[in-house]
Amino acid sequence: MNKNKLFFLPLAILLCMPTHAQTLMQRYKSLLVDPNLYACYRTTEKIKVDGQLNEASWKKAEPTVEFSDISGAGFAKPKYRTTAKMLWDDKYLYIAATLEEPDIVAKLTNRDDIVYHDNDFEVFLDPNGDGIEYFEVETNAMGTIFDLFLDRAYRSNGNFLTQWNCPGMQIGIYCNGTLNNSNDKDKYWNVEMAIPFDALKINFDDAIKQSRCWRVDFSRVEWLKKKGPEENWVWSPTGKIDMHMPERWGYVHFINAPVGSEKTTVSYPYNKEMYNLLWVIFYEQQSYYKSHNKYISTIQELPEIGNINESDNSSSALKDKYKIQLEATTNSFEVTVTDTDNKVSYHLNNEGLFTILK
Repeated sequence: MNKNKLFFLPLAILLCMPTHAQTLMQRYKSLLVDPNLYACYRTTEKIKVDGQLNEASWKKAEPTVEFSDISGAGFAKPKYRTTAKMLWDDKYLYIAATLEEPDIVAKLTNRDDIVYHDNDFEVFLDPNGDGIEYFEVETNAMGTIFDLFLDRAYRSNGNFLTQWNCPGMQIGIYCNGTLNNSNDKDKYWNVEMAIPFDALKINFDDAIKQSRCWRVDFSRVEWLKKKGPEENWVWSPTGKIDMHMPERWGYVHFINAPVGSEKTTVSYPYNKEMYNLLWVIFYEQQSYYKSHNKYISTIQELPEIGNINESDNSSSALKDKYKIQLEATTNSFEVTVTDTDNKVSYHLNNEGLFTILK
């Protein structure tokens, strides 16, 4: 029998089968996992940044959940355990991480070397949570720093500025094992950072006074195989192999109480339905632009949005529950989602700039 007929017959059958278009909420479901939350308390003492984590404040600080694969649920659990902790005082944000590692290796030695070519630990900070103008600091087990400032995410043609060297930052590394000796078995390495709030100013705004709830994420790059691919293990998964999605990072609340105090319950600072609705429209616009070299210009042209909760059988879809306004030119767009009952609007543009309008 002709092999071509064998190929086209099943294809013809498939084309005749009924299909059900995905809603936007279904299409981008993997990106809509709730970000992790962390309550960051004040240190009660001076922190010596040496990687030892001996202070009582560190011992009282709660660790984050264990890091997981960057792509989220359904992907393999990381081979080695990683957790982080945070503290703060009037001057610094303190970050500590413990990375389980049987063979601690680091080769890069120069400031602003591409540190993730080694096994590394990475910090991402968006102090005002607007999705643009954020900071990244990376280090390997030798304490080599790669720090940069980004004006917006790479997906929006963002620029990175390696000229930014986090002024006043302190870093300490402690290795429970021997660095660059593969003949023995190591246990873990610690990273400890003190990042000055003054180093994170944008437009002269004091970072900690501007907002007490930041978007933060941590990433660990691990090269289990010399030629890769590398593993990406993170605190708050983004849903795809891309750390430069500030809208998917965790929420860190700065609690004005000593570490060890009665626990404060922290929550999401936004209406999650409205926030996710805004971002699925953004993701669809990004996808559409890649295929058509222009943006969708009207709400009517968008695919069915659906509901966040797939088990919700109510007839009221999100587009009926909230007022959606979309304005677009060929190369730009703005979308606003409004809760008319509570008189609040969330606004987003094609660069990923998120603002709240009241």
